Amino acid sequence: MKEIHQAESIPQEVIDIVNHDTFISSLPTTEELASVSGGVTHLVYRITSEEDKYYLKIRKDRFVQIPEITCNPADIAIEHRALTTFHQVSPENFPRVLSFNQDKFYMVLSDAIPNGEKLETLFLEDEVTPRMLFNLGGTLRRIHDRSMTFTQGLRTDDDAARYEELLEHRFGYRHHLVLDELVDQLRKQGSRQLVLGDPSPKNIGANNDGELFMFFDLETAHKGDTVFDYGYLLGHVAIHTFTSPATAVEAIKSYTKGYGEHTFNEETVKRIALGIMLYRLDSIIPYPLRLDTEERTRTQQRIEEVLAYNLGYANWPEVIKMLQYE
Repeated sequence: MKEIHQAESIPQEVIDIVNHDTFISSLPTTEELASVSGGVTHLVYRITSEEDKYYLKIRKDRFVQIPEITCNPADIAIEHRALTTFHQVSPENFPRVLSFNQDKFYMVLSDAIPNGEKLETLFLEDEVTPRMLFNLGGTLRRIHDRSMTFTQGLRTDDDAARYEELLEHRFGYRHHLVLDELVDQLRKQGSRQLVLGDPSPKNIGANNDGELFMFFDLETAHKGDTVFDYGYLLGHVAIHTFTSPATAVEAIKSYTKGYGEHTFNEETVKRIALGIMLYRLDSIIPYPLRLDTEERTRTQQRIEEVLAYNLGYANWPEVIKMLQYE
C-alpha cells in the first residue's frame, strides 16, 4: 500500500479503490489524491503521479451536486462503452480508459486537459478566439465523420428511450409550440449514428491554445442525429457570446465554417441552438453564465419570441440582432 498525500479528507471508499485498483497500483508514485469540483453527476478525484494526472470517476445512485435526482450507478458501463468506442475512432479527442470496475461503478481515465483549460472557463474569461472555434467545429465534424459507421446503440433498446428522454429534457419540458414541433421532427428523423449527446463547453478540454480539443463526460452519448450535436454546441457558442453581437456573429461564423458543408436544415439548426440557450438559462442543472437573474429572464423571453419567426430565412446576424433587448 502506497503512502498518498491527501489534499483534503477523502472517503474510505475512495481510498480503498486507490489502494486496490490494478492500474493505480502500477503507477511509480501516487503523490496526491484530491477531489475535483464542478461535476454534477459523478464523484471525481485527481490522482497525481510524478508529472502525470489521472482521474478517478465514481458513479453513485444520486447526482453528486443535485441529490434529489436519482440515477443508476450501473450506467457507468454505458459511458465506458461510449468512451472506448469514440477513443477507437478518434483517439486524440477522447481520454483513454485505463481501468474500469463495473461492480464498484468506477473508471480511471487519462487526463483530458493536459495542456490547457476547460472550454467553459475560456468562454467565461473571454479567451475564446475565432481560430479556436474554427478548430472546434472541425473537430466535431471529424468525430461525426469517423463515427459514421457506428449505427448500433450503447443500450439494450438501441438507445431509443435515451434519445426520447434527451429530446424531452432539452426541449419538450418548455411546452413551447415550436420546440414541441422540433421534438416531433427529430423523433421521426431516421438516419442515426453514435453522437456525443452533451458536447457542452463544460465537457470539453481546450489544449495547445485551442489546437486540440478533447471531449469527456460521455454518459449522455447515444445513437442519435448529428444535427443534435451540431446545434447543441452551436447553442453554447451563442449563449456565451450573444450579448456582444459582433463577437457572436464572428464566433458562430468560425464554428460553422470549421464544421464545413452539411445537409442540415438551417431552421432545424437554429431551433436546436435557441432551445439549448433556453435550457441553459433555466434548468435544474446549473450552468455558469455572466448574466444576472433579470438578464436571464429577459433573454428567455426574447428567445421564445425569436423562435416564432421563420428561421429558415433569417441568417445568424439577424437572429443575434433579434436577441438583443433595450
